[in-house]
Amino acid sequence: MTVNQLQRIREAQPRADGWGQLPQPRGSDALGGPGFGNALTDAIESVDAAQKAAGDEVSAFVAGEQENLHEVMIAMNQAELHLQLMTEVRNRALETYQELMRMQV
Repeated sequence: MTVNQLQRIREAQPRADGWGQLPQPRGSDALGGPGFGNALTDAIESVDAAQKAAGDEVSAFVAGEQENLHEVMIAMNQAELHLQLMTEVRNRALETYQELMRMQV
């Protein structure tokens, strides 16, 4: 082996102190919490559940099973607020992405 080959092997081996290693991506395992994709999926499922609950309340009211109109309106307003929040988050994420694409490297 030549000296250059030995240097390349030594550089390729990770050091015990972590110097020279590439940073590892932080996922759900690294921080102990959900990743961004999981959080986004949970938020979408929450909006969907609120929409379905409001639809069920309206159906029950129309069928005569639900007598309290104010509970139906509350469920509908909650579903609307969930949807507005999700739309605003999407808009902010899209604006951030577009701004990153405009940045020059």
